[in-house]
Amino acid sequence: MKQSEIKRRAEKFCADYGIDSYPVEIVRICNENGLKVFEEYLDPDVSGLIVVDESPWPKYGTNQFILVNLMESAVRRRFTIAHELAHYILHRNESRLFAHRDMTADGASISSMEQEANYFAANVLMPEKLVREKVEDMRNGIWSKIPDFVLIREIADYFVVSESAAEVRLKQIGII
Repeated sequence: MKQSEIKRRAEKFCADYGIDSYPVEIVRICNENGLKVFEEYLDPDVSGLIVVDESPWPKYGTNQFILVNLMESAVRRRFTIAHELAHYILHRNESRLFAHRDMTADGASISSMEQEANYFAANVLMPEKLVREKVEDMRNGIWSKIPDFVLIREIADYFVVSESAAEVRLKQIGII
């Protein structure tokens, strides 16, 4: 799927769910989509997973849920939840279970479906328009030239995401 299509779908998703203030209440949005969110300790190489099954899993009492790894930071878990929700929105007809890993076990880059889910999640948690507005506000304030590391930290704090997610997003939209 092209990035322009993913961005369009993410913008429509935000409009449909009235997402116009940040940080996004991602767990509430999952619940509104019939997805419960659970946190527990998982294998260190798994950030999270989504299950959409025909019958409920007894441990969770539901057949549709997202499970995120408590070993990761709160901001990382937020992104993982948005990423797994993206799989539900973009790929639910293709598979019933997705386990999110940054890299495959052999160190190869992530699949196109994982990249699509990352891009959708970034567009929901950090919409381009709002990122640009925040950067412009910062540049019109006391900072006319903001060092990249400060810009990354401020965007991460404002949108409640990790600094690495903020850096990737700022690069995606050509700000840094």
